Amino acid sequence: MKSTPKDVLFYVLNSTDPQSRERFLSKLLKKIWHEKRECDVRFENENEALRYDLTLWNIQPQSFIPHSVAKEVPAPIQLYGLEITTPCQDVLVNLGTAFPEKFHFYQRTIEILDQSEFLIQMGRERWKAYKAQGIEPTVHKIGL
Repeated sequence: MKSTPKDVLFYVLNSTDPQSRERFLSKLLKKIWHEKRECDVRFENENEALRYDLTLWNIQPQSFIPHSVAKEVPAPIQLYGLEITTPCQDVLVNLGTAFPEKFHFYQRTIEILDQSEFLIQMGRERWKAYKAQGIEPTVHKIGL
């Protein structure tokens, strides 16, 4: 049975570079992991998920975040291209530009945008889609 997520959060960064977006994602994933929650991260495509996987492997050992790509191994953080096979049902972080059709399986959905025109426009479309489903997203503006 589909359940309504407890919340949908939009984090809007004050930058336009992809590196700032990834740094924010890494901080967010570390927080989610420390809270002992599970998280699926939905990228635009599989190549982006694999590239970010390498980024996570290259951070300092004391900052390592247990993760896997598309459930290759059991881990609290799973990285996916657009298609999430088995939702963890806790937290979804959407970095894809398309509306995450499976968002209703999660307790919390997080969208991360920056100030690039394309991401803002696509974020507005997803905002409207959440509203059309009766969800009132919360916006957090983040200065990095």
